[in-house]
Amino acid sequence: MEFLLTGLGITILVLGANWLIEGASSLALRLGISKLVVGLSVVAFGTSLPELVSSIVSASKGYTSIAISNVVGSNIANVGLCLGLAALFRAIPVKKSTIRSEIPFMILSTLSFISLFLKNNYLSWNDGVVFLSFMAIFMYYLVTSARDVVEEEMEKIKEQKSVPLSVAMISGGILALWFGGNLAIENAVKIARNFGLSQAFVGLTIVAVGTSLPELVVSVVSTVKKESDILVGNIVGSNIFNILLILGVSSFFNRLTVDVSNYTMDLVFLLVTSILVFVFSVSRKRISRLEGVSLLLVYSFYIYLVVSRG
Repeated sequence: MEFLLTGLGITILVLGANWLIEGASSLALRLGISKLVVGLSVVAFGTSLPELVSSIVSASKGYTSIAISNVVGSNIANVGLCLGLAALFRAIPVKKSTIRSEIPFMILSTLSFISLFLKNNYLSWNDGVVFLSFMAIFMYYLVTSARDVVEEEMEKIKEQKSVPLSVAMISGGILALWFGGNLAIENAVKIARNFGLSQAFVGLTIVAVGTSLPELVVSVVSTVKKESDILVGNIVGSNIFNILLILGVSSFFNRLTVDVSNYTMDLVFLLVTSILVFVFSVSRKRISRLEGVSLLLVYSFYIYLVVSRG
């Protein structure tokens, strides 16, 4: 039953995120806010809202291992599972701007997180200030140079809805995020207790993969429809937001620690998958089917190690 309720909670989380973003975007356009700002809000928070809410709920309830492992597991899944699976269907082109700026920034964000975490084996609000400062820099980069991404995201907003409907969607989205986040995290913790598993295990696997499902679906559908021009950029951007925004905000709710001793393994895989994206992208400015298989094998090996650790 706990598995079913956790899945239901994650589903409600994803639906709530979609309602909130769609309603807020439509309302903002109705109120005359620029398309650039609206598009950036979709880019910034669209796919990261489920991770953000689940991590904040976990941190506020004291389940800090789930909060931090959700981000680590989601970032590894975004690259190893989502990008790897999408590349099996068709080679994925990578934009020059992504190779030049966004992937290096993702690696820098990852290194910052790893170094700050390993220094004390936890993240505090001081570290959160550092992450959010980096986040501000990345947002400035988006504002000044990512208008093409914004235009792509704006296509998702098909039409401007009425103000009452937009407000209703925003309200429903917030309620769904709150309810779904609590439902998912509480039952994920019960799973950990019932099976004698660590909170980190649940965060790295069930919660991480569940909150990465939007990225997985979008990645595969975009590739099949030959609309994968910004696919790598979207996944890289999501990973940056996960570290800088989600860990940055969550660290203000509680000190973030993990309940397993050999967490260095997870951090190594987090860094390795980030570097692999750069290596594969810079070689031929695309990620081939063979490289996609390599990413899936790395992710499968990682999950095997996590399951073995328990």
